[in-house]
Amino acid sequence: MNAHSLLHRPRPGVFFAAVLLLSLHPLHGQAPDSQTFRAGATSIAIPPPAGLTETGSDYRVLLEFLAPDNNRLVAAFVLPDDWKVLHGGNAPPMSTYALAEVPRRAEFADISPEFFQQVIGTVSQQFGAIVDDSLKDQQDTMNRKLQALGSDSGTITLDKPVQLGQLFSMPDAYGFGMIMPVSAKGATTKMVMVMSVMRVRNRLLFAYFYSVFKDPGTVQSIRDTTEQWTRAILAANK
Repeated sequence: MNAHSLLHRPRPGVFFAAVLLLSLHPLHGQAPDSQTFRAGATSIAIPPPAGLTETGSDYRVLLEFLAPDNNRLVAAFVLPDDWKVLHGGNAPPMSTYALAEVPRRAEFADISPEFFQQVIGTVSQQFGAIVDDSLKDQQDTMNRKLQALGSDSGTITLDKPVQLGQLFSMPDAYGFGMIMPVSAKGATTKMVMVMSVMRVRNRLLFAYFYSVFKDPGTVQSIRDTTEQWTRAILAANK
């Protein structure tokens, strides 16, 4: 097992796919009280990001579509108003949401501090290149899966992302970001994504925060929110 083999390709398609996917199915269930989730045989506490609510297992099943095949979705968070609308059987235009995932190949593996630094080194060096190289594949895969699900969203086009590089670092966590234009049915939306790569209870955890880009202040806001969320996750698992 090496650091590169554990890293999934960053998937720009998920920036817009959540809205499209959730429009396909009426959903039902109750918001969970517990904020503890499983990573292999280990329980990890994942408190919600500021202002968001965990979807619950019923919704998470549908949102598994958003995780690449070599990752497993362990938690998903949406705005409280969106959560209520979803429970009414409708799909709101989700402008902000967050996902927590673990790499399937490392889900049961103990990640040492030294190996974690190798992972971070690989992400730092190849984050932009991996995204650029995988863009067409991600676009084709997303459109194929949406078509298989009977979506009438039309063809989704992923434009070249703007890399924001490393945005923050702390012991056992590093944050990286990008801005991605996504087009569907003649409309283009710019989305901001900040990814936090963490070592939590000797497990590798990826936490993603997504939001519509409104102005340059959006990047700073999402960066700060993701950093605060990261600190909360690390503190909850001490």
